[in-house]
Parts: sequence; structure tokens; C-alpha cells
Amino acid sequence: MISTILLTAFTILLFLLIFLNFISLPGNWAMAILVLFSAIFVPDNTYSIWFWIQFFGLLTIGEIAEFYLQIHQGKKVNASSSSNIMGIIGAIAGAIIGMPFFFGFGAILGTLAGAWLGSYLGERFLAQSEHNKAMQVAKASMVGKFLGILIKFSLGIYLVFYTAKTIFSAG
Repeated sequence: MISTILLTAFTILLFLLIFLNFISLPGNWAMAILVLFSAIFVPDNTYSIWFWIQFFGLLTIGEIAEFYLQIHQGKKVNASSSSNIMGIIGAIAGAIIGMPFFFGFGAILGTLAGAWLGSYLGERFLAQSEHNKAMQVAKASMVGKFLGILIKFSLGIYLVFYTAKTIFSAG
């Protein structure tokens, strides 16, 4: 009974950590640290080597997807390299600037706005493209960033359920 309550509380905590992604904090990595720490308390062989390979593989894919999709969407509309770099810088800066607003959820809006603004400025002024092209590139960069965040968040949710299934079946 107690172990079921503890496992349930642990799973809820992992799930809550995933939401840190929406305020541009490393929620998936915070969850990973907690899962690594939990290996001390669960019975031996609960987490197999295959578990760890899948867990950290999917965690890494989520991180790569977040940035890759932003760049890929920009490249679909022939974004310049400077636009892509500025979009990534803008997304990071936007997250930092937006974090104090809306109880931290301003970071997600800041991330998307920063990706748009950085891409627009990079395309318009560094690559010296026309306004309409810069607008198209900025929109694509923002959409890519959103898709990347969505995939990263989705993989985080999957990893919570994967971990819960693993620990509940061992317990």
C-alpha cells in the first residue's frame, strides 16, 4: 500500500516536472535527474540497460527536435543561415524576457515571439531580404519552434508513462 502511494506520488512529480518545459526550463532533464536518483531506491534490475538507452535516446531526440524543427521550417522557405541563428538566439532571449510574466508561462510566448523576431531581423537586415520574405521566414521559424516544443513535451509525457510502467511492474 505504502509503496503504491509512493510510486504514484513519484509519477505525479515526474509529470509535473514535464510542465517546466512550458516555461522554458529543462523539465525533461529535471525528470531524468529524478529518475536517475530513484534508481537508488527501486529494486535492483528495475531499470534495465535497455530502459536507460531508450530513456536517454528519446530525451535527446526531444532536445534535438526542438531546435531542428525551427531550422528545418525556416529552410523550407529558404531562410538564410543568419536568420536561423538569430531565430535560435531570439527564442532563448524571448524565453528569458518572458519568464516573469503570466506566472512563468510568458516564457513560452517569449520563446515563440523571440523565434519570430530573431528570424525576421536576421532575414530582413543581415540577409537583406524583402519584408515579405522576412515575414514568411519568421512565421516558419516560429511554427517550427512550436512544433519542436510540442514534440519535446510529448516525448516527456511518454517518458513519464514509460518510467511509471517500469517501476509499477517491478514493484
